[in-house]
Amino acid sequence: MHLAFLHAFPLDHSMWDEQRAIAPGRCTTPCLYQLGDSLENWASRVLDSIETHSLIAIGSSMGGSCALEMARQAPDRIAALVLVGTKAGHRPEPAARDAYLDTLHHQGIRGMWPEISDWLGAAAQPEVVQRIESLALSQKTTDLINAVRVFHSRTDNTAVVAQWEKPLLVMCGDHDPVITEEKAMALSHLAPQAELHVMRGCGHFMNLERPDEFNQVLADFVRRVEAGRSAGA
Repeated sequence: MHLAFLHAFPLDHSMWDEQRAIAPGRCTTPCLYQLGDSLENWASRVLDSIETHSLIAIGSSMGGSCALEMARQAPDRIAALVLVGTKAGHRPEPAARDAYLDTLHHQGIRGMWPEISDWLGAAAQPEVVQRIESLALSQKTTDLINAVRVFHSRTDNTAVVAQWEKPLLVMCGDHDPVITEEKAMALSHLAPQAELHVMRGCGHFMNLERPDEFNQVLADFVRRVEAGRSAGA
C-alpha cells in the first residue's frame, strides 16, 4: 500500500523526511504549491502521480485538506486517512485571507513568522524551531500566496468525514492554537472508525516536534490498516 504525505503551510515536502522510513519505497511526498490554483487540482494531480490503486493519504494542516479532497474525488482508492492538525469544516474568512496576502506581498513569510512560531509547542527544541523557520523562509513568496488563495477557497469537507467508513486517524498537539484538542476531538467524533491521538506538549507541527512518537503512532496505524486489508482480501 502506498503512503501519500501532504505537507503543511508554509513548509514543503521535506517536512516528511523522517517519516519516509515508515514505508520505504512506498511513499510519495509532493510539493503542493506548483500543482495548480485550487485544492481540487492539487488532489487530482497527486492522485494521478501514484500508480498504486490503494493508498493512505496523510496530511498535515493544509495537506490534510488536500487529503480530504483526495478522499472526496477517489474514495475507492483511499484505504485510510490520517489528518494531522486538520479541520474538515470551512467558512470563508476573507479578512484573514487578505491580511495574510498583504503581509506576504509586502514582507514575505518573514512577516508571518511571529504568528507561525506561536503555532509550536512551548517544549519545542531550539533546533526544531530553527528547522521549521528555515523551511518556511526557503519557500517562494509566489508559491505561498497561491497556497493562501487555494486554502481559503477550499470546499467544506465535513460531509466527507461524516460519511467516511474506513480507518481514520486524527492527530493533534495539545498546545496547538490552530487546531485545538477540542476541535480534533469533534472531528474524530464525526466518523465511525475514527481514532484520536493527542501528542502532549506539542504544537501544530508535531511530526517535526516529536518525530519518534509521531512515527510510532503512524507506523502502528499503517500496520493495522494493511493487516485489515489483507484479512479482507
